[in-house]
Amino acid sequence: MIKPKVKPLNPFFSSGPTKKPKGWSLEKLNTKFLSRYHRSGIVKNYIEETFEKLKQILKIPKNYKIFLTPGSCSGAMESVIWSLLGEKRITSIIYDYWAETWYDDIKKLGYKSEVRKNLNGKMPSLKNIDLESDIFFVWTGTSNGMSVNNTDWISKNHDGLIITDITSAVFVNDIDWSKLDASVFSWQKALGSEAQHGIVVLSPKAIERLNYNIKKKKIPKVLDLFSSNGVVNTPSLLCLADFNFCLSWFESKGGLDWSLKTCMENKIILDKWMIKNNLFSYFVKENIYRSLTTSFFILNKSIDKNSLKKVIYFLENEKIAYDIQSYRKSPFGIRIWTGPTIIKKDLIALTNWLDWSFYNLEMLK
Repeated sequence: MIKPKVKPLNPFFSSGPTKKPKGWSLEKLNTKFLSRYHRSGIVKNYIEETFEKLKQILKIPKNYKIFLTPGSCSGAMESVIWSLLGEKRITSIIYDYWAETWYDDIKKLGYKSEVRKNLNGKMPSLKNIDLESDIFFVWTGTSNGMSVNNTDWISKNHDGLIITDITSAVFVNDIDWSKLDASVFSWQKALGSEAQHGIVVLSPKAIERLNYNIKKKKIPKVLDLFSSNGVVNTPSLLCLADFNFCLSWFESKGGLDWSLKTCMENKIILDKWMIKNNLFSYFVKENIYRSLTTSFFILNKSIDKNSLKKVIYFLENEKIAYDIQSYRKSPFGIRIWTGPTIIKKDLIALTNWLDWSFYNLEMLK
């Protein structure tokens, strides 16, 4: 096999934080609000304008409310768990390690949950879910590349709240907000923005639950959505400036339609690579449940862990690919981000180098 001549222009294939948008630089961020009091009128207006811009880009209904939380997506989800749960039974759908983490937190608070779980690359049953229960799931599993990809399985007559982590799906998947009541995400995935803050999007039904729960629950201040007036704790205005830059970039490229098309084309590149590849296989068994943003491949028996470690080290050392090793709790393999900041030429170059590296292990340093 001939050694590839072309390396990716950018070696950033991590599934989070992800590659920055093309043209990003610190110098291009709007820093005029730095060092200002976050409750001053001018900063509050800036945050509100950001929320409205976000609603417009993601087509979030006007009567849904947005909250800014500390702690990235984890902080956002913890605030939802503490602020909203406890009124109804819970159905936890688990096919990703982050969903398992949220379920563990639910148990710590003493809430009981029906568990539908499969961590082996197959989707748990989504049929005959208790219409009275609060449904809890991760839309796209960043750790293993499994995704529901839509909400067709959620009944329009569902009485409980629909709660979901959409971090690796938002800004890509076409989200039917009418089916979701509490959605959480952070900025460091499809947008390539900085981590630090989380976003919570609540439907009118979720806001009604929030107003009811506050009368009988004691919630830690840093997780209290009710008393926050939209902003929980002091925000980083530098991270907010970065988020605004990335939102404007996303909008200028064509928004959701462009992003979905880009991710589908990126995914096709990896699908074609898999067809001719006998070293790896998709962890997710069925194509309909494979994510458009993160792909996880497990080793076939012909490749051992030490060989994979050697290849990963080589690719990083040669600045071909950073951070493509599998999530720490997942089976050993490689995980490649295919979100909208990734360009097709870089993905093609990466697959060429992966092929060459595995067939020339003895040459790697």
